[in-house]
Amino acid sequence: MKKEPLRMCVGCRESFLQKELLRLVASEDGITIDASQKLPGRGAYLCFRTACVERAKKRQSLQRALKCPVPDQIWIGIDQAVAAARVEE
Repeated sequence: MKKEPLRMCVGCRESFLQKELLRLVASEDGITIDASQKLPGRGAYLCFRTACVERAKKRQSLQRALKCPVPDQIWIGIDQAVAAARVEE
């Protein structure tokens, strides 16, 4: 049986299965939301809790993890992805 990879949310610092988290990637093209979780570049993960997104924004933990500034447009995309995940549950 294959072991599932665990990743840590940069907002709450809890470990989750990789497929349960939203992956963001910093590459030469800028920061993108990686729905396939396969894009190359420096990655960081956020869980689908609104509180974690707000905490990551306030503490700037996503910027530190990706080692580059996160534009407001990406935060809007993150909020939309979290809202969409809430609807699916």
